[in-house]
Amino acid sequence: MSRRLLAALALALTAMPLLAAGFTPLDRAAARQLTEAGSYRQPTIVALWSADCSHCKKNLQLLAGLVKRNKQLRVITVAAEVAEAGHVPLLDRYALPGQRYVYGSDSPEAIAYAIDPSWAGELPRTFLFDGAGGKAKLSGVLDQPTIEKATGLRF
Repeated sequence: MSRRLLAALALALTAMPLLAAGFTPLDRAAARQLTEAGSYRQPTIVALWSADCSHCKKNLQLLAGLVKRNKQLRVITVAAEVAEAGHVPLLDRYALPGQRYVYGSDSPEAIAYAIDPSWAGELPRTFLFDGAGGKAKLSGVLDQPTIEKATGLRF
């Protein structure tokens, strides 16, 4: 077997538990759609995170609390890395509802560029949509007033 085939097989076997846990592999086309303001008819946050990013975990915890206080908020999470077994328990710990994505088979750089051509890869990276065509993007730790201003929601 070729090395490329073995690598693809190893990735597929690693990703199976994640797919069973509700993670969807993200490709360039889907990544572009995730950050299109016209795609959202209700206030939505797309949160990019990584398993080894402490600030990302702070954002996920904040978002989980805000979703509990206002059911109008929709949160979509994107693990900005290839599939890892640690993704499932990390998101489950926060009981954060919503769609879960993980970088798929396209190169990570291509997916990152499709998400935001001006993004330098810093995490956490968050896109906030008001559901009426408005969009804000932020890098770093979120706070409730910023989320309220960008989404038009109160918590």
